[in-house]
Amino acid sequence: MAHPHSNGPIVAVVGTGSMGLRHLRALGAAGAVNVIAIPSRLERLTVLSAAGHATAPSIAEAARRGAAFCIVASDTSRHVQDGLEAVRQGLHVLVEKPLARHAAEAAVLVRAAADAGRGCYVGCTLRFAEALNLFRARLPELGSVHDVRIEAQSYLPAWRPDRNFRVSYSARADEGGVLRDLIHEVDYAGWLFGWPLSVSAKLRNHGHLGIASEEAADLFWDAPFGPTVSIRLDYLTVPTRRRLRASGANGTLEWDAVAGSVAMTSADGTLETTQASQCRDAMVAAQAIAFIAACGGHADDRLATGTDGLRALAVCDAARESSATGRDQLIRHVSPCATSPV
Repeated sequence: MAHPHSNGPIVAVVGTGSMGLRHLRALGAAGAVNVIAIPSRLERLTVLSAAGHATAPSIAEAARRGAAFCIVASDTSRHVQDGLEAVRQGLHVLVEKPLARHAAEAAVLVRAAADAGRGCYVGCTLRFAEALNLFRARLPELGSVHDVRIEAQSYLPAWRPDRNFRVSYSARADEGGVLRDLIHEVDYAGWLFGWPLSVSAKLRNHGHLGIASEEAADLFWDAPFGPTVSIRLDYLTVPTRRRLRASGANGTLEWDAVAGSVAMTSADGTLETTQASQCRDAMVAAQAIAFIAACGGHADDRLATGTDGLRALAVCDAARESSATGRDQLIRHVSPCATSPV
């Protein structure tokens, strides 16, 4: 099997579906990092090797070859299993979002990483979007923020046109659904505005797509620093919308993720728009470099920690309960052990 060939850090990428391949491509283009591909299906080893990737049949073999870091990009149902194996082999882990299917499941991995002295992080790539970070930098200009609106709406069949979406992980009730697939929005809402204590939510399956998981979700909460946060997520909308708007005493600030733009409208109506040109692979590479640096003691506050992953999943767990009961639901945050490096 192919082997890494330079002197940089060695990163194992577990899972070679669309997201795993993106990690391989982005890290390969970034340089200075060796990457070993570990497919979930061993029959893909030959294909990956023929494409020029260094490969290994297992995390243990990648560790034997010197891998110190692992990016878990397998299906959500395998995240904890693959993450635990990486930790057992002595690797630091970055797990693609969501960290697990539920917060209690994720806590097992976070605690295991802490006990082993390994870093545990979550792949919330939007935190590395240049435009979102410009939004973050300008947020104080709004003064007191009273309202936050987030929309992430797209059409599931268009995500991977060459695959049957009805047999994808997204379609499965115990693994997919918009709350898990679009957990980016829950994550950056907590990152930017603080994590809530309770949530009100309504999850719906309208039957439009013929899938078992929820097709749409609406979440509402009061952030600890004042604003009311509302989030709309769905698999049903064309064209794609991904937007964040915050309204404050001094105006309104909007981020359009599709356009890569930030617009500030001041109280007197003056509009100022800034455009970013960053591609998605650049975000993925920046996140991986930050992951490696953080495990060496150089923290980057854009990088989502295992604790952040637990918090986002706890919000989603509570949202499901709220939808089922029709009432506000307290969020039961699952805490990692005190010695956790997350």
